[in-house]
This record gives sequence, structure tokens and C-alpha cells, in this order.
Amino acid sequence: MGNIKILFGKKIKELRRKHNLTQANLAELVNVDNKHISCIESGKSFPSADLIERLAQALKVEPKDLFEFYYLQDEKELKDDIVKILAMLNKYELSLAHKYIRTFLLNS
Repeated sequence: MGNIKILFGKKIKELRRKHNLTQANLAELVNVDNKHISCIESGKSFPSADLIERLAQALKVEPKDLFEFYYLQDEKELKDDIVKILAMLNKYELSLAHKYIRTFLLNS
């Protein structure tokens, strides 16, 4: 998985833009300097637990939702992660994964 600070920052930026907020607007809502928001979004810093809660509240999501960013990884990272996961499965689990993937692809 990619650098968690970078992926977290991308998620914050995505949600901020979804709510039509500037960095300065978000910073004001969570009571920090807008440079701090910039550093979070660029992956240069990571917020405290308290700030994570305030960010989630300002962005109208649950705190756990701020960490759902697998889709923000690049394609190669995603494929590499899938290969690692598949390598850990036993035969039965692998057949279930195969069935799920084929079903998903056929229904897309």
C-alpha cells in the first residue's frame, strides 16, 4: 500500500472539494492554520486523533471513512496488493475469490 500520509491527504482533499471548501475554509472549520491543511493534503504531516475527529465532522463523514482510500492507489499498487492477498489464500478461499471476481466482471 502506498504511503498512508499521502493517501490520507488525497482523501481529505477529495472530500474537501466534494463539499466545495477551500483549504482556508476547512482550516477555519477545524480551527487550524490553512498551511496545516495543505501539509496534510500533500502528505507532509498527519493529523492528531483530535484533528481527525474534527476533520470528519467538518467533512460530514465518520472518522473511519477518512481511511477508506484504497481506490486512490495507483493501478500497479492495487494489482501488487491483490497478488499478495491471493498468495495468502488456501485453495478454497482462492476459488471463492475467483468466483467473486468472475461474477463481478460478468455483471459489470
